[in-house]
Amino acid sequence: MTSEPRPKFRRQQLLIDHHVQGSLLRRTGLYSIGCTVYFAVILLFTESMSRQDTTISEAIFRCLDESIYWAPGLILLTPLVAYDMLRLTNRFAGPIFRLRREMQRLVDDESESPLSFREGDYWTDFADVFNDLRQEVIELRELKIDAQRVLAEGVPSKQVREMSDEDRAAEIESALSTDADAEDFLATVGS
Repeated sequence: MTSEPRPKFRRQQLLIDHHVQGSLLRRTGLYSIGCTVYFAVILLFTESMSRQDTTISEAIFRCLDESIYWAPGLILLTPLVAYDMLRLTNRFAGPIFRLRREMQRLVDDESESPLSFREGDYWTDFADVFNDLRQEVIELRELKIDAQRVLAEGVPSKQVREMSDEDRAAEIESALSTDADAEDFLATVGS
């Protein structure tokens, strides 16, 4: 399998697959909230235990005073973590998005060029496998068109005529294996 050079340009859209990337972002947000709650409870517990002569409300206010040191960092880091998470997930969501789009184009017979992923993407080997499959599908479609033309006209096309008799019969038989007219067609080609 040969791999083509990877495009070096960046994606313009960070959120490619809303379902996958969105669930990962929500999961990261839940972990962040869980960590914040954990640290707040530990800070409150520490304040309560270190000064047992104060009430819970005083300990909470002292914790809020202490939060001036860590809350701004948390507020600043949250968007950076979300952005980094989107960029990272884009490296696998983007290739799967492109693979899905190219597969649909192949089904619709609109696939014009081989698939290639961007430099730095994950799962780049999918492109090579897909391109091999794409080439086989295109060749089979051409053989099917040739076989249908031969059936309709009774005269082999140039590609079919250039094959040896054995190759021609094998290719056409495999292309028409489910067609009821395969035997009639093979009899016509053989004569």
